[in-house]
Amino acid sequence: MVYGQRGSAIDPATLKKIFSDALCWQLDRVLQDQLASGANPASHAAVNLAHAEVYRIFARRDARFTANDDERLAEEGWPLEARRMVADLWEDMRHHTLIPENQIKTYEARFGFQPTASNLERVRRTILAAKEAACREATKKLGAHPSDFATWVDEALADDAPFAFEDELSKSQSDGIAGEAKSAPAPRTSPPGTAPSSEAAQAADGPIVERPKMLLKDAAEACIKAHEDADAWSADTIEQVRAAIRLFDFACGGNVAIDDLEQRHVTAFHELCKRLPNRWGKTKDELERGLPASVEYGEKLAARGEVHRLGFSAKTIDKHITWISVVLDHADDEGSIDGHRPVTPLKFRTKRVRIGQKAQSKKERARDARANWTPEEIARLLEAPIWHGCADLGRRFEKGPEIYHDAWYWLPLMYVLYGGRSSELAGLRLDEVFEKEEIPYLQIDYNDLRPLKNSQSVRKLPVHSELIRLGFLDYVAAMRDLGHTALFPEMLSDQSKSFASTFYKSIFRDWRSWAFPNGTTWRHRVRGAVKDKDVHSFRGVVSSLMQGKVPDSVRVDILGHEGENTTKKIYDEEASLTEKLKALELASELTASIPAYPLRLRPADRQKFGSKRGAPKRR
Repeated sequence: MVYGQRGSAIDPATLKKIFSDALCWQLDRVLQDQLASGANPASHAAVNLAHAEVYRIFARRDARFTANDDERLAEEGWPLEARRMVADLWEDMRHHTLIPENQIKTYEARFGFQPTASNLERVRRTILAAKEAACREATKKLGAHPSDFATWVDEALADDAPFAFEDELSKSQSDGIAGEAKSAPAPRTSPPGTAPSSEAAQAADGPIVERPKMLLKDAAEACIKAHEDADAWSADTIEQVRAAIRLFDFACGGNVAIDDLEQRHVTAFHELCKRLPNRWGKTKDELERGLPASVEYGEKLAARGEVHRLGFSAKTIDKHITWISVVLDHADDEGSIDGHRPVTPLKFRTKRVRIGQKAQSKKERARDARANWTPEEIARLLEAPIWHGCADLGRRFEKGPEIYHDAWYWLPLMYVLYGGRSSELAGLRLDEVFEKEEIPYLQIDYNDLRPLKNSQSVRKLPVHSELIRLGFLDYVAAMRDLGHTALFPEMLSDQSKSFASTFYKSIFRDWRSWAFPNGTTWRHRVRGAVKDKDVHSFRGVVSSLMQGKVPDSVRVDILGHEGENTTKKIYDEEASLTEKLKALELASELTASIPAYPLRLRPADRQKFGSKRGAPKRR
């Protein structure tokens, strides 16, 4: 990761020259292709406009075709087939090189800009914008949408000087880019052999004005706000970003300004990652005192010889670097004069991974990193007293005569039957349950109680026949009559970060310990952490039961996954409740042994998170 230096940003005049040359060169190619083709003009227009839209998307920072793009095109009057063409074209083109490397190299040699990361990115986006404009001009639809580059088009078309970049010429040279610089025609908008000087670049950008520096922590919050406003980051992602910045800022000495960052700070960050416990920030002392306590804890572990509990994995460090880089890139603002960047470019990757190490790291398949529950293990879990008679409300894993229908009763069954994510089901509102429909269903959607992982998580799930058999619809009606907002109010905790955390600590951890006191056969240690099958392991069970027996499109709709390509992600309709219910019935055998009992709710004063006041706490 390299960041540009102050005063090296490419100036608008140079970008304009690049746009002009790239536009005319691309337009010449498009017109030649159309003349050589026997297709009718209407076909050319449709293809050109589809290409223009795709270049427009690739010129954006995210470079992704999303449902928002489809909505925009629909509002602009594009029919469904034309929108599908854009989606399919984007899917195909994203696997290919859109800009020849020697085109950018040629422009670098001709126009004399510094090849910093931000400059190269601006040049790349300028060329893509020129390709978009060329496609629109080819069908006489120039100016169909607002563009920062639209005012340059007329001047570019009126300029008939030779191209600075010529594909056939670059192919014929044997001396590489240096040979091209000697033999190619001079730039069309500047005298032969000249390039903008650094003074000219500064003059184009205006005088350098002293301004306050930006703290790394402030830049992080500004970046987070921008992504929150765009609804682009989940709460989990924001937490990861803040953790990464907290680590980097601490390694730099605290309250460091982006403008003052140096390579030694990157080295200090890597050293900190080696010294910290790989399960840092978990102890009471760390929660109270922060990273200084984490460093002290790491020193104690080292003194005890527990080095396996120290240091982050390469994957974790890469994740932190990714978020640090995103924040720095946002503060850089594409190399603009208002951006903040280190005076000296930073390189976060300090060493290369040997080929042998890389090959070794790929030996484990992604699906092997997490094990599914086996049917036998699920049967053991469902033998718990919760469903067959417990001692009382505070002793759900001791045998007795009591049955209570609450989160302890329903949620484990729902994870077994649906394979849903923890927070999705535990955070349901009562108004997201439609029990009176012909096929009763749950609406998994964003609500004021909890977020979702992504937009693909929004879906309908039919109420499983096993839940109906056990009295779930009666439970819903009873909770609705009592005036509750949450389907499981005892999971609604202000003290917890998420419903997933509340369910794990309140229910799942004790449930798994009851069934497997010594852990499952898969239980193992990974560096400083003990891994065992968890709530997420139920997702693999449900997916495996449906694999090969129901269409993949139905399976991904049930689990809340994306389709395998852009067209399926955006245009395929959600599977019907009938299709989903038929698929989910494949899991019915897992809970068939649970007997049905008359509905019994918790006492009114226990229908909320936490223990009854005065009740003894469990050890």
